[in-house]
Amino acid sequence: MSARVGRRVPIGWWLAIAASVAVIATVVCALVVMGSPAQQRRVELDARQIEELGAISRAIDVYVTQNKKLPASLGDLDGSGQWLSLKDPDDHSPYGYATSSDTTYQLCAVFGSSTQAADVRDRWAGAEEWPHPAGRHCFDRKAKKN
Repeated sequence: MSARVGRRVPIGWWLAIAASVAVIATVVCALVVMGSPAQQRRVELDARQIEELGAISRAIDVYVTQNKKLPASLGDLDGSGQWLSLKDPDDHSPYGYATSSDTTYQLCAVFGSSTQAADVRDRWAGAEEWPHPAGRHCFDRKAKKN
């Protein structure tokens, strides 16, 4: 039995280890800064919901201009000549809508993330006009006559 004393590890082995550590550190840093893929998906879905709620709000303004009253339901907007998505893009549940006066109404949706997080606010402009927490949230809006 001979023991190998003083066996040298090739430098390529150390370079491979160093490169692997650098790659792993980069991936970990990216996940910390950008968030997990699931978190990114939630933020993107929230941004899409805000775009859709904005389109619904504009369609309500057009409806009020043409009909001099708020629609009784979001279904009344179907004939507006605009393409509207009236359902959540993730679970396909309808967006909430309720009138609170002759000119004010609420639009409601369920969000996966909050716009309070700085990384979300910095990514899309709708975060300031449509701020929301994670979970169900309703926005109070006033119809504008065009």
